[in-house]
Amino acid sequence: MVSIPGNLRTIAHQSKTPVFRKVVFGLMVAMPVVAFGLGCWQVQRLKWKTDLIAKCENNLAAPPFEELPETLNVAVINNEFDYRRFKCKGHFNYEQEMFLGPRMKDGAVGYLLVTPFVRSNGGKPILVERGWISKDKVVPSTRSSGYLSYLALPKGEIEIEALFRNMPQKSNLQFDHEPGAKLFNVIDVPAMANQSGSLPVYCQMIYDLSDHLEYLRGDSNNNTSNKFSNLWNSLFPSKLTPEAKDIAFKAQHSNDTDKTLQYQEFEFVKEGVPIAAKPTIKFSNNHLQYLITWFGVSFASTVLLIYSTWKRKQYSSADKILAKKQKDMKDLLY
Repeated sequence: MVSIPGNLRTIAHQSKTPVFRKVVFGLMVAMPVVAFGLGCWQVQRLKWKTDLIAKCENNLAAPPFEELPETLNVAVINNEFDYRRFKCKGHFNYEQEMFLGPRMKDGAVGYLLVTPFVRSNGGKPILVERGWISKDKVVPSTRSSGYLSYLALPKGEIEIEALFRNMPQKSNLQFDHEPGAKLFNVIDVPAMANQSGSLPVYCQMIYDLSDHLEYLRGDSNNNTSNKFSNLWNSLFPSKLTPEAKDIAFKAQHSNDTDKTLQYQEFEFVKEGVPIAAKPTIKFSNNHLQYLITWFGVSFASTVLLIYSTWKRKQYSSADKILAKKQKDMKDLLY
């Protein structure tokens, strides 16, 4: 009698579940193909992400645009000039301030301050993320006094240096913004632009702790009442508060700006001066790990499929093996 491998009970059970076995075998056949396709897709994604990071690094390293045109093409800016620095003259519209958050910084709760910037060349305002401020400095009046009020709320025409950012679109799973509310939980550039009457162009100020005394010149050049107040303050210096004396002194010596002077972050937090983000590329690139994973799954499932096919060839089918064993048992009994 020829010995046939396999347990009779196991083979009998397999013969009763042909659909399940076919489904499992079909999945084993599909897995190497699907995993290999996902691996090839990750190769394309890796190339795309590498090129994107290289383009953004080149934009960040390039010299800033000295002036923006009056008309801006939003699509071109988002696709070609992400992380590109620029300079622009104009003034902030504090009546349309918006707050993004809450956001944590060094254990403190605060918000990202987004303010429309009205350009001097007559173009539509653009959205400028000025930086992080403490929750205690959300109300503008809390930032209007103090020895750094000209940095917290610069008035008149000033020149800023910022960079364009192509922000991700709001997901459908995230809550929609309540129209008219100044608080945004997530970045929603179209809603911000529509609410503030600005272009859907999102920009970020660059991390800078320097003392910009030129902001005082912009205030004095665009507000004639300051000339009379400065004259009055010079005639009656005893009426000035220590903070006002400091600002008046800085305004008188604004042409002698010391570019090496920098404040500490805690001073900015205390006085309500927004702390901008550092200009670093924040894209993650894990596609190499993904493609190794998917190609590895494809290889392992291929080996498993070959082994399973080889094992199946040992038995032409479960029914034939079962019939053979039953016949052998009958021969033994009779």
